[in-house]
Amino acid sequence: MSADSVLARLQAAGHPLPAPPQPRGLYAPACRMPLGAGHAWVHVAGQTCRVEGVALAGLCRGDADLAPAARAAEIAVLNALAALHAAAGGLAQVRQIVRLRGYVRAVPDFGRHAAVLDGASRVLALAFPDQPPPARTAVGVASLPDAAWIEIELEALAAV
Repeated sequence: MSADSVLARLQAAGHPLPAPPQPRGLYAPACRMPLGAGHAWVHVAGQTCRVEGVALAGLCRGDADLAPAARAAEIAVLNALAALHAAAGGLAQVRQIVRLRGYVRAVPDFGRHAAVLDGASRVLALAFPDQPPPARTAVGVASLPDAAWIEIELEALAAV
């Protein structure tokens, strides 16, 4: 798979890859650890649904919030893919997205976290159609940086 095909699929679907995210603290956007045999493990730090540095703020209260929260998940995973792209030397190097973690800002009785995360999962399926879906965790939280709807983490196996 070429980097052009991954990026072209995203672009054609209206999901251009943003610039790599800038850390908002003392951490790296992604950490790459060589595994030997030409592979590396890449862990992408939590990325929120920022557009040009501004978080999309929101709180999941019920079904009416599913569509905007799922859109926020799409944006957050695109930010995570931008960090992965930079850390892996291109998305064509990604052999498998292994894990997707999503933290959804929600009221205590909200229970549709998985539906919100489906927005991120759809973007990953579009970008990497030949890969099986990653393991996934969806967690509800009381707060996120700048009141963002969602924060996404990725773990991936990449070629070096």
